[in-house]
Amino acid sequence: MTPRKSPDDADLEALPPGLAAAWGVVDAGGRRGPKPAHSVEEIIAVATELADAEGIAAASLPKVAGRIGVTTNALYRYVSSKEELVVLLADRAWGDPPALPDGDWREAAALWSRRLFERFLSRPWLLDVPTTVSLTPHNAAWLDALITVLRPTGMEAQQMLNCAYLLDSHARYGANLRRNTPTPAALRRANPDQQRAVRAVRVFLDGQLRSRDLNAVADALENPTFLSDEPPLDGFEFGLARILDGIEVYVRR
Repeated sequence: MTPRKSPDDADLEALPPGLAAAWGVVDAGGRRGPKPAHSVEEIIAVATELADAEGIAAASLPKVAGRIGVTTNALYRYVSSKEELVVLLADRAWGDPPALPDGDWREAAALWSRRLFERFLSRPWLLDVPTTVSLTPHNAAWLDALITVLRPTGMEAQQMLNCAYLLDSHARYGANLRRNTPTPAALRRANPDQQRAVRAVRVFLDGQLRSRDLNAVADALENPTFLSDEPPLDGFEFGLARILDGIEVYVRR
């Protein structure tokens, strides 16, 4: 068995920005000087407020510094770069994973996916965080929770990670689609110009689709359930069930 390495064995300078800080490991040779007047937690809380209100781009170092009342240069005593700020901000936004039931991996995986979907809906700017961000404490806890309930299936580590990829991708796509697609109720509340634009798009597309013999799509868009407030089949739940069906068949085989 390969011996586990302690944090002291890691080359901190070679790590991506923010990774060591997210895990509470800071280079002892850096960030020297007088005792700071603020804290990293305060910086992240302010950045979270900005991201919640205006999106991830609003959580910039100058805006955070201005909200706190310090110069941008002074902020570098707390975070080394914008990249580090984003890593810490995203990790805080992930929060703790849900408590999952024992005994039924499918039920637990479905709950995990729904809670992840809801997390993206509540903090849509998480969808804009680069997927290259390394594993941080909170998203590692989410992954650990899922792998733990998948272990009884007998799948190997790579297979469980592949399942996590499928479920995570589905939650991200569903939340992003929900973010960018107005609900029928929202369309009815829209001003007359917006409503006119929606009607114009539907009529235009119907004509274009049918002129190119794309009638299956045109018929689907004409279905009354397409613009109902409570569609009989939620797209996210339908996709989630099919993913779990596929995993279940794979496990049984």
